Amino acid sequence: MSLEDAVTMHTRLASATALLAATLAGCMAFDTPDDYNRHRLTDLTLPRERSDLFYFDATVTSEFPGDSAAAEAQRLRWLDEWLKLRQMCPDGHEVLQRRGFGDLEDNPAHRDLRYEVRCKAASASDPQGRGQAR
Repeated sequence: MSLEDAVTMHTRLASATALLAATLAGCMAFDTPDDYNRHRLTDLTLPRERSDLFYFDATVTSEFPGDSAAAEAQRLRWLDEWLKLRQMCPDGHEVLQRRGFGDLEDNPAHRDLRYEVRCKAASASDPQGRGQAR
């Protein structure tokens, strides 16, 4: 084997190793399958036309159907996780409405459900905002 062949083989092996490492790192970016599903199936959106609420948008799948109480509970856990990660609604939140998307409504991620959500204000008895009620 010539020196040139050895260098070429080494370069290819290094490239393959780097590609494998990058692929595995991408797979490990999510701690759990639940994190993966939260990212894959939901997002938070701040509407331009309203500042008093935000949207939690979700995709319905066979694993998380729209008419399942267990799937709905999971979606609400994902909402809680998003809010915790983004440090939103320290005093809790309330879902004002759960609905499907309107025909003319902006829906670039092609989600199926939209939740209108509002953060709760700190109560008078809890002026520091330490309450975590939902």
